[in-house]
Amino acid sequence: MPSRFRAGCRPFGGARAILPLCAVLLVLLLSGCGQDPLPEGVVATVNERPIMLRTLEAVHDMNSMSWSGHAPSVEQLQAQYGAVLSDLIVQELVAQALERENIAVSDAEVAEAEAEVRGDYPAGEFEKSLVEEYIDLDLWRSRLRARIAMQKFMRLILRPTISIPLEEVETYYAAHRQDYRLPRRVQFLVVAGPDKAAVDKARALSLGGAKPADVEAAQPSVTVREVKMRRDRLPALWSKELAGLAPRQASAVKQGEWGYQSFLLVGEIAEKQLELSHAYPLVERVLLERKMDEAYARWMEAELRTARIRVSAHLLPEARGAAKGAAAQGANATGMPGVPGMSGASGTQGQSGQDLSGQGAQGAQAMQPQEILDEGDPMDGTAPGSELDAPPPAEDGKGTRSAPANGAQRKTKAK
Repeated sequence: MPSRFRAGCRPFGGARAILPLCAVLLVLLLSGCGQDPLPEGVVATVNERPIMLRTLEAVHDMNSMSWSGHAPSVEQLQAQYGAVLSDLIVQELVAQALERENIAVSDAEVAEAEAEVRGDYPAGEFEKSLVEEYIDLDLWRSRLRARIAMQKFMRLILRPTISIPLEEVETYYAAHRQDYRLPRRVQFLVVAGPDKAAVDKARALSLGGAKPADVEAAQPSVTVREVKMRRDRLPALWSKELAGLAPRQASAVKQGEWGYQSFLLVGEIAEKQLELSHAYPLVERVLLERKMDEAYARWMEAELRTARIRVSAHLLPEARGAAKGAAAQGANATGMPGVPGMSGASGTQGQSGQDLSGQGAQGAQAMQPQEILDEGDPMDGTAPGSELDAPPPAEDGKGTRSAPANGAQRKTKAK
């Protein structure tokens, strides 16, 4: 299933979800009594806005679509529902922050994002996938809207608070210069198509020096992809086909899972050091990732210090007795499997609806320079992730996915 379909299902995740997840789960553990219970059907309120039990259950079911054959334990269900509730609470905090800034997520934006996801499917397959996964379309759209809201929050509220001076970029580059070396790579063309004769003609045109776009225009059923990869990362079959070729030579047309294909070696790209002028966008990206995580942590800490968040004590009744021991351990204060721990939770009170105060969080790890370099080459204008449009190959070089019913490759880029 395309990842953008899943993006609509899971609006939050990654490093920036760690802080709210830990904070909310700690409150769940500390749930006790002392205030009037929340209304029936309400599992939490965020500044008096309710989060309904039916929403929690629906999102949990949508996020737990795989069946392992084993019923989850009570502890596992507690962790799962706690994580989903954390996401819903963060979603509400973000929505309220956008409202304060008069920033809305329009129906047109949701429709455009939905259309992009639907474009990954043949006609009628999107609705069929929803039915097969037992996903309600309105609920899926609400998850998609939440993801768009988070993206706008990051772009319009957090990003303007961040500046990256040239001096900071220069200092970082000087300290990490060794990280900005492009390794030696091999450059080649992958000529592929369903018809052997058409691939053979396209192969001949490519050997004659025709550009990939011109070859595809002359042979519409054939695709020609330019690939630049380190030799040690080539799939075994690709490496074998390229091993005996000299520059401007092509392998014989052979049949594979994706039809017929041929490899044309363009040449070797020598290792090179990126000077600051070329490395600048990469350094800026690393620094921006780190500063965005820091800004998000600061924002969440401030929100939890001032927001009025109440969580129903009935959600985790078994956890009450574990609160003292969990808080004492600190390293895994949530007491739940697979959930990052936190300590120093000041100001939380044992009651039916808990107040969240400021929580600390460890800095999230941003993308490292070499990871970015592996995605693309800024010196030849290659955008990160654009070097290889062909399906990700398996070790046998035949690909890891079956072709869609309409013969078109489904996109897998996350929106």
